[in-house]
Amino acid sequence: MIIYPILVSVIPHDNYLLELVFGENEKRIYDFKPNLEYKYYNALIDLTLFKKVSVNNGEIEWVTGQDFCPHTLYDKSIPIN
Repeated sequence: MIIYPILVSVIPHDNYLLELVFGENEKRIYDFKPNLEYKYYNALIDLTLFKKVSVNNGEIEWVTGQDFCPHTLYDKSIPIN
């Protein structure tokens, strides 16, 4: 069983990248653009809505109700310094 670090914070960027901070101050970048093709995430094409993302109980969620799995964020993101 894989034990994932806890997602602590998220910073959205104009190019649909999410800057993520996991426990132990591990910083990663996740490109959210491919997810925008799915109907569930269509509203987030509006950058104003996309940027209204927050961390709640270790997951990210938007004011429009969408959420996203923290394990996928971790597995498909790349480390940054």
